Amino acid sequence: MDLERNHLVSAAALVRNGRGEILLVKSPLRGWEYPGGLIEPGETIQEALRREIREESGVEAEITGFAGVSKNLTHDIVNLDFTARYVSGELRTSEESTEVRWATAEEAFALITFPLTAKRLENMLARDGRVACFNFIRTPFSLREDEKFTTLGEPSADQNV
Repeated sequence: MDLERNHLVSAAALVRNGRGEILLVKSPLRGWEYPGGLIEPGETIQEALRREIREESGVEAEITGFAGVSKNLTHDIVNLDFTARYVSGELRTSEESTEVRWATAEEAFALITFPLTAKRLENMLARDGRVACFNFIRTPFSLREDEKFTTLGEPSADQNV
């Protein structure tokens, strides 16, 4: 086993407000997406996720569930996706987000043009207590044919998002 090889790990969240709207941030690189980013050395997954949400949008959120995992086979990045609930804060932009807004699911799908972001959003919205797991190649975006979509776990009674 090659212990010198490392993976980067990112965390992102589908944050919903009391009206069920989804928090979106507009990245200068990828366009509209949900908040998230790389986990820094020594930082817990939860700390990183709350930090990224706060930095990119001005929002404080409570993590409510785990929605899925995917791996970028091109760049060895593991993406962890969560669901979260808006707690407080006013929407604001940052160096990482040129615009911030709440959107319905339909609006989110219309705004998000980056294929990977759209696929991960689809998985987060479909959360039914099971966890989505898939592998992909980033450019051009494609799912690995032999493992297009795997669901881990059994459906749970907790389907609140």
